[in-house]
Amino acid sequence: MDSELRKKSPDLRAIADVRLVAIEDGPGRGQRLLLARNAAGIQFEIAVDRGFDLSSLSIRGINIGWHSATQMRFPAVDPGSEDGWGFLRNFDGFMVTCGLDHYSRPRMVDVAHYNHPHFGTKTMPLHGRISTERARLLRYGVDEESGDIICEGMVRQASVFGETLELRRRISLPLAGTELRIDDTVTNRGFRPTRHAILYHLNFGYPFLDRDLKIAGLPFALSEELRSDPPIPADDYGERVSAVDSAGIAADCPVSLSNPQLGVSVGLDFSRRHLSKLAVWRAYQSGVFALGVEPRTEQAEDRPLLQPGECCAHWVAISLSA
Repeated sequence: MDSELRKKSPDLRAIADVRLVAIEDGPGRGQRLLLARNAAGIQFEIAVDRGFDLSSLSIRGINIGWHSATQMRFPAVDPGSEDGWGFLRNFDGFMVTCGLDHYSRPRMVDVAHYNHPHFGTKTMPLHGRISTERARLLRYGVDEESGDIICEGMVRQASVFGETLELRRRISLPLAGTELRIDDTVTNRGFRPTRHAILYHLNFGYPFLDRDLKIAGLPFALSEELRSDPPIPADDYGERVSAVDSAGIAADCPVSLSNPQLGVSVGLDFSRRHLSKLAVWRAYQSGVFALGVEPRTEQAEDRPLLQPGECCAHWVAISLSA
């Protein structure tokens, strides 16, 4: 760390900060949040008790992420409720992690690999359970050696006679930089093989999401589809999802979203080894109004089982400019 900078701000709060707080009122009362900001005007919020996800993201006071009518309720509704659609009672925030052993619609799956004598199938809820689990906070603060804001947490998804999956997450941002990075390692801490699948639901909202939003870096067919369906609220819209192979997205030219009216741009890059698909979720219904860009693995049933002690690593990088 530059000693001249330390002379001007001994604990660096003049340019960057991370604080652990708790919500004291409303539907989210009782949950812990990490609030961080840096010298480039980037602010983010981590919902420690909701999967260690990024619940908010902004740059120079301009909101990037999505905020739903559920208002980050806490404690979370059981995802298995409402015939497996309980996730929608909790769904809120810029990044919502879906998994760790299932994402997508509720459905019955084979769980014979757990070797339990009384059940061989199980109903998986919409987008899994990890986003409702509370994290163990491992580290947070400004690292003077690396010059980064660093927040680390561990989230466990576990069941007796079922999966024991551990997500270790590191979220980092340089003190004056503009690239926010999420590094995840998922480990099977059980003694039976288990399924693993993950989807990063990166949700953009107003005012960054508006009718003038431009998206680049996607395959031509999907780009044309999005161009013909601009983000304009409509009472009867519903939702639409399109997916492409990650191999069709150039590694040296990441996906970018820009709002020329605001002068704000967001770039998205991600590891391709396991995140072999990218989906785009459009939910332009009035009162919802969200756009999701979603790096993801194949469905759990289409991937090899994660063996005891085996790890799977993923990363997502989000660059912002204004």
